[in-house]
Amino acid sequence: MNLADLARVRDKDLAGEASAPETRALMHAIMSEEREPVTVTRAGHKVRRGLVLGLATMAAAAAVAVGIGLVGGPVTSYANAAVSIKKTDGYFSVNITDPTADRRSFEEAFRAVGLNVTVKVVPVAPSDVGKLIGPIVPGGFKWHGSIGTQTIRPCSSAFCGKVWMPADFPGRVVFGVGRPAEPGEPYVDEGPVAPEGDEALSGYTSHGKTVADVRTELSRRGLKAGYRLVWQYRDGGGISWFDEAVPASRIKNDWIVASTRFHSSDTVDLYVTPGKDAVPAPSRHPEPQWYDMPD
Repeated sequence: MNLADLARVRDKDLAGEASAPETRALMHAIMSEEREPVTVTRAGHKVRRGLVLGLATMAAAAAVAVGIGLVGGPVTSYANAAVSIKKTDGYFSVNITDPTADRRSFEEAFRAVGLNVTVKVVPVAPSDVGKLIGPIVPGGFKWHGSIGTQTIRPCSSAFCGKVWMPADFPGRVVFGVGRPAEPGEPYVDEGPVAPEGDEALSGYTSHGKTVADVRTELSRRGLKAGYRLVWQYRDGGGISWFDEAVPASRIKNDWIVASTRFHSSDTVDLYVTPGKDAVPAPSRHPEPQWYDMPD
């Protein structure tokens, strides 16, 4: 198939009856394109270059054939080997098929439908592989409308969901796509842990137990411990909290664990309530987040 020939087909050439000579010629070229069998990719494996180029060429040709966008402007649907996005009334339907793909493949699809966003492929726990994380608005969302995501189930892909956000939002928007983490690689978490209630260990309740008790259980399971102190502070008329990563030397055995969460495949973070003899709470300072890290 000659791409130069496709480039000469315009929307006006395809208007009218589906039996127009230009349309028949284009569709014949698409349908007669030889397809390679699709192979499942794994973390660390590269998709064959010929397959990716073939899929991209077919997707571009199909977009022209059905007239879903004007040259130079956003389209209403777009698909590549990593993700497909379709614009509907009020939201965008997103299906992630290859969470290990390069972030540029995801950005390409979002921007094709008019969304100027940054996408980062980040390490996550096995249960979160393929999920869309965010949208994150580091500067805060101050615009008309709303912004958010909703997961759709059942789903035959790695992730199916709805994304809604104003296409003209001028601020910085970041999405994450969860990929399998390497052994020992820290997970990216979508949100803060609950001060009371998150439990990492199946069949074991850590909330309310001492640090020494929970550490013993982790050792029995062959897991290491990380530590985060949970500090409370007054915020207007209410109580808010934040957590601070600390070394083991800052933790006492008789302090109480509020929650636990997997930090990586071999480490569990203990969220600990500081005892009465704890040093004064530090001033709240934001730790670097995944969406602020360089690509």
